[in-house]
Amino acid sequence: MKTRINPKTGREEFWNQPEGLPGIWMTRGFCYRCLSFNKCMGFLELSDAKWKNVEDLISETKDLVNLEKSPNIPKLKKCSI
Repeated sequence: MKTRINPKTGREEFWNQPEGLPGIWMTRGFCYRCLSFNKCMGFLELSDAKWKNVEDLISETKDLVNLEKSPNIPKLKKCSI
């Protein structure tokens, strides 16, 4: 895997090139735009096991009402955006 340090942001990036598409440098983790949203929603506080539960539920349902009623994930905070 090719990695580099972005000279403008100072963050580590890796080269991602899906088959048939042009490649781009991507940062690991949340981008700056997503970080504040994920903090607000409480996603940064989820353990790996709880993230696994969330990913499993997303594949099972697209219905937000059922997702919020699940006992496997904590109540999500509401952001005032």
